[in-house]
Amino acid sequence: MSLLLDKRELKKAARELTLAKLNDVLETLQSVLAERQSELDAINEIERFAREKGFTLEQLGYKQVQEVVASTPASVSSDDKKPVKPKFKTLNKDSQYFYVENGKLQLLRTHTMKKGLQERGIDVVPAAKVDKKFAKDIERLLADATEQAVTNYNQKVLVWNDWARVNGGELLEQR
Repeated sequence: MSLLLDKRELKKAARELTLAKLNDVLETLQSVLAERQSELDAINEIERFAREKGFTLEQLGYKQVQEVVASTPASVSSDDKKPVKPKFKTLNKDSQYFYVENGKLQLLRTHTMKKGLQERGIDVVPAAKVDKKFAKDIERLLADATEQAVTNYNQKVLVWNDWARVNGGELLEQR
């Protein structure tokens, strides 16, 4: 009986659709598609420009904004895909690289940034080869980076735990 009702409803809906309505729907979809394409082009241009200048998108806040949006509890539902289980990575002083820009020592955040800095004529060196006058800044930079890593890890743990509660996964501790 329900199959007959569904068939009748489909026929009724098909009669109501006219060529003009279908053209309106197609035009709307095409305008949305064009708008999305222009947004993608703008994003790609920003990413290319940032890479050329030696910046990472994380430094510009691009990836951090996406993480903050993804970490809101309202965005987590049982239909969401399984998030990546966060792993805390400690910063080892001996494996970090540094560079001097505008008279200040900076920590190299990602190795993809290294080539852009070198192209601009900025030397990237390991901690052992940092100039003596900047040696006192190493600990401060590592402490700041560790603090940021803990914050990012804790945000990811919140997302993971929300998913784990719904799906019966392992709950993680924040640091």
